[in-house]
Amino acid sequence: MAQLPGLDVKLIRLNPEWSPENAASTPLEQNLAIKDFNGKRLIITLPGAGGFCNKEFDQVKENMEKFKTAGAEEVIIIVGTDILSNAGRGLPSLFQDPDLEFAKANKLNLDGVRSRYLNRAVIAIDADGNELAREDADLLGCRTIDALVGVAQKAFS
Repeated sequence: MAQLPGLDVKLIRLNPEWSPENAASTPLEQNLAIKDFNGKRLIITLPGAGGFCNKEFDQVKENMEKFKTAGAEEVIIIVGTDILSNAGRGLPSLFQDPDLEFAKANKLNLDGVRSRYLNRAVIAIDADGNELAREDADLLGCRTIDALVGVAQKAFS
Protein backbone atom coordinates (compact mmCIF):
# COMPACT_ATOMS: atom_id res chain seq x y z
CA MET A 1 0.00 0.00 0.00
CA ALA A 2 1.22 3.46 -0.81
CA GLN A 3 0.93 6.40 1.50
CA LEU A 4 -1.51 9.09 0.39
CA PRO A 5 0.33 12.03 -1.20
CA GLY A 6 -0.21 15.33 0.58
CA LEU A 7 -0.73 13.96 4.10
CA ASP A 8 1.38 16.76 5.53
CA VAL A 9 -0.12 19.64 3.50
CA LYS A 10 -1.48 22.29 5.83
CA LEU A 11 -5.14 22.90 5.15
CA ILE A 12 -7.36 25.58 6.62
CA ARG A 13 -10.01 24.21 8.91
CA LEU A 14 -13.02 26.42 9.31
CA ASN A 15 -14.40 26.70 12.80
CA PRO A 16 -18.01 25.43 12.84
CA GLU A 17 -18.63 27.68 15.87
CA TRP A 18 -17.79 30.83 13.88
CA SER A 19 -20.54 33.16 12.71
CA PRO A 20 -20.68 36.83 11.74
CA GLU A 21 -22.27 37.54 15.12
CA ASN A 22 -19.38 36.10 17.15
CA ALA A 23 -16.55 36.86 14.71
CA ALA A 24 -14.78 39.13 17.20
CA SER A 25 -14.49 36.38 19.83
CA THR A 26 -14.22 33.19 17.76
CA PRO A 27 -11.33 32.41 15.40
CA LEU A 28 -12.36 31.62 11.85
CA GLU A 29 -9.68 29.09 11.03
CA GLN A 30 -6.77 26.90 12.04
CA ASN A 31 -4.09 25.10 10.03
CA LEU A 32 -4.07 21.31 10.17
CA ALA A 33 -2.94 18.44 7.97
CA ILE A 34 -4.62 15.10 7.33
CA LYS A 35 -1.79 13.44 9.25
CA ASP A 36 -2.92 15.40 12.34
CA PHE A 37 -5.98 13.15 12.56
CA ASN A 38 -5.85 9.59 13.86
CA GLY A 39 -7.47 6.38 12.77
CA LYS A 40 -9.23 5.37 9.59
CA ARG A 41 -10.03 8.48 7.60
CA LEU A 42 -12.37 9.04 4.69
CA ILE A 43 -11.47 12.10 2.64
CA ILE A 44 -14.17 13.60 0.45
CA THR A 45 -13.12 16.34 -1.95
CA LEU A 46 -15.51 18.86 -3.42
CA PRO A 47 -14.69 21.37 -6.14
CA GLY A 48 -15.47 24.40 -3.98
CA ALA A 49 -18.39 26.47 -2.84
CA GLY A 50 -20.72 28.15 -5.23
CA GLY A 51 -23.11 25.68 -6.74
CA PHE A 52 -21.29 22.57 -7.96
CA CYS A 53 -23.72 20.18 -6.26
CA ASN A 54 -23.41 21.65 -2.80
CA LYS A 55 -26.06 19.11 -1.81
CA GLU A 56 -23.12 16.80 -1.05
CA PHE A 57 -22.22 18.99 1.94
CA ASP A 58 -25.66 18.39 3.41
CA GLN A 59 -25.65 14.68 2.53
CA VAL A 60 -22.39 14.14 4.39
CA LYS A 61 -23.56 16.16 7.40
CA GLU A 62 -26.92 14.36 7.58
CA ASN A 63 -25.43 10.88 7.15
CA MET A 64 -22.32 11.03 9.34
CA GLU A 65 -23.47 7.94 11.25
CA LYS A 66 -23.45 5.88 8.03
CA PHE A 67 -19.77 6.71 7.53
CA LYS A 68 -18.99 5.72 11.12
CA THR A 69 -20.90 2.44 10.71
CA ALA A 70 -18.88 1.76 7.55
CA GLY A 71 -15.67 2.06 9.60
CA ALA A 72 -14.55 5.64 9.05
CA GLU A 73 -13.31 7.12 12.30
CA GLU A 74 -12.94 10.58 10.78
CA VAL A 75 -14.63 12.11 7.73
CA ILE A 76 -12.63 14.98 6.26
CA ILE A 77 -14.03 17.21 3.53
CA ILE A 78 -11.58 19.23 1.44
CA VAL A 79 -12.65 21.95 -0.99
CA GLY A 80 -11.07 24.62 -3.16
CA THR A 81 -10.28 28.07 -1.86
CA ASP A 82 -13.63 29.85 -1.91
CA ILE A 83 -15.47 28.17 0.94
CA LEU A 84 -15.01 30.89 3.57
CA SER A 85 -18.40 32.38 2.80
CA ASN A 86 -19.99 29.15 3.98
CA ALA A 87 -18.28 29.36 7.40
CA GLY A 88 -18.05 25.63 7.90
CA ARG A 89 -21.62 24.67 6.98
CA GLY A 90 -21.85 23.01 10.40
CA LEU A 91 -19.31 20.33 9.44
CA PRO A 92 -16.56 19.78 12.02
CA SER A 93 -13.88 18.62 9.58
CA LEU A 94 -14.32 20.89 6.60
CA PHE A 95 -11.05 22.17 5.15
CA GLN A 96 -10.01 24.37 2.31
CA ASP A 97 -6.90 23.75 0.27
CA PRO A 98 -5.78 27.39 -0.16
CA ASP A 99 -2.75 26.77 -2.36
CA LEU A 100 -4.17 23.62 -3.97
CA GLU A 101 -1.19 21.65 -2.62
CA PHE A 102 -3.34 18.66 -1.66
CA ALA A 103 -5.09 18.87 -5.04
CA LYS A 104 -1.80 18.91 -6.92
CA ALA A 105 -0.36 16.03 -4.89
CA ASN A 106 -3.45 13.95 -5.75
CA LYS A 107 -3.94 15.16 -9.34
CA LEU A 108 -7.22 16.89 -8.56
CA ASN A 109 -6.51 20.49 -9.54
CA LEU A 110 -8.10 22.22 -12.51
CA ASP A 111 -5.28 23.96 -14.38
CA GLY A 112 -5.67 27.71 -14.65
CA VAL A 113 -8.39 27.90 -11.99
CA ARG A 114 -7.22 28.62 -8.48
CA SER A 115 -10.23 27.58 -6.46
CA ARG A 116 -11.61 24.49 -8.14
CA TYR A 117 -10.72 20.84 -8.26
CA LEU A 118 -10.76 19.03 -11.61
CA ASN A 119 -12.36 15.94 -10.09
CA ARG A 120 -14.20 14.99 -6.98
CA ALA A 121 -12.57 12.18 -5.05
CA VAL A 122 -13.38 9.90 -2.15
CA ILE A 123 -10.21 8.51 -0.62
CA ALA A 124 -10.04 6.04 2.26
CA ILE A 125 -6.82 5.81 4.25
CA ASP A 126 -5.80 3.64 7.18
CA ALA A 127 -4.35 4.80 10.49
CA ASP A 128 -0.86 4.94 8.96
CA GLY A 129 -1.97 7.12 6.03
CA ASN A 130 -1.93 4.34 3.45
CA GLU A 131 -4.47 4.67 0.66
CA LEU A 132 -6.96 1.79 0.82
CA ALA A 133 -9.53 2.88 -1.77
CA ARG A 134 -10.21 5.78 -4.07
CA GLU A 135 -12.98 6.72 -6.46
CA ASP A 136 -12.97 9.82 -8.63
CA ALA A 137 -15.96 11.54 -10.20
CA ASP A 138 -16.23 14.34 -12.74
CA LEU A 139 -16.29 17.91 -11.51
CA LEU A 140 -20.00 18.21 -12.20
CA GLY A 141 -20.77 14.60 -11.26
CA CYS A 142 -22.89 14.79 -8.13
CA ARG A 143 -22.47 11.66 -6.00
CA THR A 144 -25.08 9.89 -3.94
CA ILE A 145 -24.60 9.18 -0.26
CA ASP A 146 -24.55 5.46 -1.06
CA ALA A 147 -21.62 5.97 -3.44
CA LEU A 148 -19.70 7.96 -0.81
CA VAL A 149 -20.39 5.46 1.98
CA GLY A 150 -19.61 2.58 -0.40
CA VAL A 151 -15.97 3.63 -0.62
CA ALA A 152 -15.69 3.48 3.18
CA GLN A 153 -17.39 0.08 3.28
CA LYS A 154 -15.06 -1.30 0.62
CA ALA A 155 -11.95 0.05 2.34
CA PHE A 156 -12.68 -0.55 6.00
CA SER A 157 -14.62 -3.83 6.05
